[in-house]
Amino acid sequence: MSFKAFQWGPRYLTGIKLIDEQHETLVNLINGLGDIVLGEVAGTLDTLVAGIRDYARMHFASEEAIWSNDVIGLETQEDHLAQHLAFVSQLEGLCASGSGSEVEQARFLHDFLTGWLIRHILGEDRALAAKLIEQGVYPKLALNSEAVATGLANSEIVFLEAVENLYSSLSVVNERLREANSTLESRVQERTRELALANERLQAEHEALRQTNIELEETRSRLLETEKLASVGQLAAGVAHEINNPIGFVNSNLTSLSEYIEDIFALLDAYVGAEPLIARDPQQMASIRQLKMDRNIDFVTEDIHTLLAESREGLQRVKRIVIDLQAFSHVDQTAWQYSDICAGLDSTLTLIGSEIRHRAEIEKDFAALPLVYCNLGQINQVFMNLLMNATQAMHSDGGRIRVTARLAHADDMGKEGVCVEIADNGVGIDPAHLNKIFEPFFTTKPVGKGTGLGLSLVWGVIAAHGGRIEVESTQEAGKSGTCFRIFLPVNGPEHEPGMLQEN
Repeated sequence: MSFKAFQWGPRYLTGIKLIDEQHETLVNLINGLGDIVLGEVAGTLDTLVAGIRDYARMHFASEEAIWSNDVIGLETQEDHLAQHLAFVSQLEGLCASGSGSEVEQARFLHDFLTGWLIRHILGEDRALAAKLIEQGVYPKLALNSEAVATGLANSEIVFLEAVENLYSSLSVVNERLREANSTLESRVQERTRELALANERLQAEHEALRQTNIELEETRSRLLETEKLASVGQLAAGVAHEINNPIGFVNSNLTSLSEYIEDIFALLDAYVGAEPLIARDPQQMASIRQLKMDRNIDFVTEDIHTLLAESREGLQRVKRIVIDLQAFSHVDQTAWQYSDICAGLDSTLTLIGSEIRHRAEIEKDFAALPLVYCNLGQINQVFMNLLMNATQAMHSDGGRIRVTARLAHADDMGKEGVCVEIADNGVGIDPAHLNKIFEPFFTTKPVGKGTGLGLSLVWGVIAAHGGRIEVESTQEAGKSGTCFRIFLPVNGPEHEPGMLQEN
């Protein structure tokens, strides 16, 4: 299909043969740009641009020689020359910008030259030619019949013919778009089937995780019966390792799924970008909008990202379980050394600040403390668990968490040490639960919200450091809250496994 917006004929004639032949060249160049716009040809833009430049130089020289006649006033000649210079400047500006694809550049040039054809050639050139013919400078052509003369006076007819030709060409383009949409629908259905299969795999993996949690609960019962806490560490490490396996392939599947969805959305965005072309066909555009509304595409686009985010959040919860299990079993050990407890508190508060700031205000009261011989990584884990518990215990309207660090006198623990208190004004702990909160796997949180290892880890770490932990809590109206008080000896435990205590 060729985009012949302008069909050369008597309507375009000025009556001066040389000028009319050159005008016909311009019409052919404009139609050549139309072929690029419709995608009929490619890689020919540079050739057409060169032809337009050559045309401008040749035509303007010929035309200006013809108009330099006493019949046409000097002011009119100068104005016409200025228009020619403006045309060259605008043409060079459009060519120099080089922005957009070949089709977009061809569209800009096509619009520019179409305006020049309608306004300048069918308007001013024809008027100047009429003066020369009327004064007998050039003979009147035999083609100038009454019908032709009427056509020459109506440049609007030429424009309407061009629009009609454009509409015919666009009808072909729309048919191609309908065929492309049909192909797209098949591809979307194929991708939908792939997503359904991926979802089935995720459900199977979720079931595997659920079975793992059931096995973990059974293990808890056996451990509580035998009270062999030494074996809890080994078991927890093994479970953490096993959970890491499904986490790996679930996370990999989610990554691939995200990439597939982005590919689909990118394709949809490309078709959305074509809507300005489709908009010229109101019936087709209305059909597409109705389809988008019926399928609720905007909601689907937003909800897919939400579903993926929730899935990733679920993986992060499982990952936190693994981290707690590994810490509980002491899989990762950092060096024992004299450390700044206040610096550890500050770094922990910085790490989880985003979790706390929306739920509670933090108050700090740190005294000047001596360095404490400890495993600071484990101590920081203790602080993190207690601070997160305090945050989750807040009332719905928020609350306050007070963190205090001071020297511990001999009355507290019989030797030099430090005391850290983490107190909140949250909902408090049920008195019936106070004697159970440090037991492994005990939790008052809903299923899936807590592992019951946090406070058990806290107890084990403090005991390993030769310290102790106390808890006070009340649920009385107006003064509910909980305070955990940790005592740590400055010089660490009396017998650190694998290390000689320094004197």
